[in-house]
Parts: sequence; C-alpha cells; structure tokens
Amino acid sequence: MNNFQTILTAVFLAFFVFAVLIFSGMLKIGNSSSKSAGSLKGKVVIWGTFESPEITRVFEDATTANRELIVTYVRKQKATYQQDLIEAMAVGKGPDLFFITPDMVVKNEELIYKIPYTSYPEKTFRDSFIDGADVYLTTDGIIGFPVVVDPLVMYYNKDLLANEGLSTPPTTWDEVMNWAPTLTKKKDDGTILQSMIALGQYQNVTNAKDIIATLLLQNNNSIIKRTETGYSSVLEGDTASTAERVLNFFVQFSNPSNPAYSWNRAIPNSVNMFTGGKLVFYLGHASELFKIQSVNPNLSFDVTSMPQASNTSTKRTYSDIYAISVNKKSANVTAAFGLAGLMSTGETASNFASTVSLPPASRALLASKPKDPYLFTFFNQAIISRTWLDPNSTVTDSIFSELVENVLSNRLSISDALAKAQGQLDIASKK
Repeated sequence: MNNFQTILTAVFLAFFVFAVLIFSGMLKIGNSSSKSAGSLKGKVVIWGTFESPEITRVFEDATTANRELIVTYVRKQKATYQQDLIEAMAVGKGPDLFFITPDMVVKNEELIYKIPYTSYPEKTFRDSFIDGADVYLTTDGIIGFPVVVDPLVMYYNKDLLANEGLSTPPTTWDEVMNWAPTLTKKKDDGTILQSMIALGQYQNVTNAKDIIATLLLQNNNSIIKRTETGYSSVLEGDTASTAERVLNFFVQFSNPSNPAYSWNRAIPNSVNMFTGGKLVFYLGHASELFKIQSVNPNLSFDVTSMPQASNTSTKRTYSDIYAISVNKKSANVTAAFGLAGLMSTGETASNFASTVSLPPASRALLASKPKDPYLFTFFNQAIISRTWLDPNSTVTDSIFSELVENVLSNRLSISDALAKAQGQLDIASKK
C-alpha cells in the first residue's frame, strides 16, 4: 500500500469511528446529537443466533431517528452459524454486521473490519466496556463492539439448603468443599441419591469446559494468549502449578475416597439433576434461567454469584461476551459502524440487553442495576466477567474432555495430561 492509500484509508477509518462515537452517544456535537443520528442510510443486514422475536423491534426503534436506514436481522442456528458465515463471505453474500463470541475471534479475524487504535483509542474502549471485553482488542485494533454478557452463575435449590438448616449459599470454593458431606446423600452401597454439586466429570456435567475455564481464570491463567504473530496456549506455561491445582480441585469431587465426593459418571446430566430437584448447586449460564423455569415451574431455586477462591480479593467468572463486528467487505460500512455503535452503548444497547434478558457489556449501563433479583445478580456477575480466546469450541471441548479423562483414568499424570492439552491447544490456535 502506497502512502496515498495509507492516508486515504486512515481518513476513512477515522470518519467511520467518528460516526460510531457520535451515534453511540460517546461524543456529543453541539446540542443536537439526534439530528446527527438521523444520517444513517441504506440497508444493513445483521446475523446472529439470538432467537427472541422481540429483537426486530429493537432494530425498528433504532431506525426511528434514521428513516432512510433499513435493518434486517437474520437468525442463524448455533450449530451451523460459523460455517454459514464462511460460506456466505466466500461468495460475497455475507452480512454487514454479525455477532461473534470469543470462540469465533481466531477463525474470523481476517473477515472483520478492524479499527486501529489511532482512530479509536484503546483506553476509550477499556473505559467504555467491562474488563473481560478486552478479548476483542488485538495487537493493532478493535475487532468487535461488545454488546451483552452471558455469565456463568450458581443456581441453587433453596429447599435442599433449608433442609440442612442452611440459609445462604456458599461464597467460596472452600465452603463448597466443606458442605459436601452434609448436602450429598448416598445409599449404604455408596449410590448417590442427592448431589451437592456437579464437578469432577466431563460428559455429564453441563458447561464443564466453562467451569474449568472459570477456575483457571480465577487463578490468572488466560489459557490462550494473543501474540504478535498469532496465538499460543499458556495452559501450562509459567502457571503449571496453578493449572495442576485447578485440575486437582476439579477431579476430587468424583473421587469416592475424598470427603468432597458428590458426582460420578453414572449420574444423569447435571442440568436434569437440578431441574429434577436432586442437585443442590448447578453451575450454569444466565441464559439458562428460562429453560430451568420452564422444565420445572415448581422448583424452588435462586441464583447467586460463582464461588471464588478464599485467598484472593479479585472476583471472576467465565462469560460468553457477545460483540458485533463489521464485515470487511460490507457494501455499507458507514451505516454498519454507526449501527454497531448504537447497539453497544446507549438506549439501543439497553433495549437489546433487556430483550434478550442478559446484562449489557457497557460499564455505563451496568451501573444502573435492575430491580429484578435474577438480573441484579447477572449484572453483578457481568462486571467481574472474563473469557478466553477459544480457537475452536468443538475441538477444545474434545481437548478438555480428554484432559479430564486422562487424569480420572490414571492414563497420564496431571502434569503430563496438562502438557498434552497445551500442545493440542497450540495446534488448534494456528489459523
């Protein structure tokens, strides 16, 4: 690229980002920002996996001040979303905007219109969105505008706690371990009738990978890191002892000789155990709330924060952080950037978050806590959310499953199992 092209590109990028800052409300011009917002024009197609029928209404509200803007939302199935994107992009029929999660960053970075920090300062991004959203900051620019957060939380059965004279759920992992003998009920032959918590296995523990990721993130292990030339695993790395402690902690809940024993591979899936009233604590995403309610409307349960390590003052939980990205080949980049800005901050962002019943990623919006008790907890968990650059969710699910099985079956020592998993993650991280 010659100097003239470089300058021209920088000018266009600056204009696009300038539009984003205006439309999102981060930058005010005079006393008539609403008039500026009305300058968005043309057609913008958005792809995502959110299924709420009310989403289209959010976009209709966003176009009220932009009468020449036509927004079309296309809902895709999660199972085929990534492949649908690749195929559409390959033939020039991709959307102008598309939602991404951290596990889509590595695979789609080359398809995204990246905003350089000279146009949109990194500090502006960090000041605007939760810390966990930094997964969308690359070495040379921003690849996504964070929109909503789906944190991992702890659902708990109030009746099963009350039966043992316990009025509040645990706040630390040490408390969780100590309560196992009281809250796990077994037959004389050792068969588990009621489990305290689903940890220690992989195949029948819903969100097993996210739970392990939470434990690693709580111990400052980022699993995958971005480098100047790509991505690499730090699962073992300088924090090998930390990763070993995390894995040791996780598997002990399926060890019959351990006081924390509360789970084994013969037990039904953890979410089914919880909705069936036989699991005290279920570690699930905020987005699972309505499913739990619909499966068993009579279940007496509540939601609380993820347990934390006792020896730290820094609280963290894993979250799926949804962002919206601009297609590098969009035919209407200006409007796409403007709409992305509207959806990540301000009223449109708030309406979108409310519609999908998830907390926003915007710091300003999270400052105003909702009255709904479930959402109140979700908001608090969003603030402490972290995530990781999962290179391929299907592949890494197999890697983490094998990691746990290698330890449980004694095929490998914990250190050897982690070393193997790190090597596999490194391979998966190569684009």
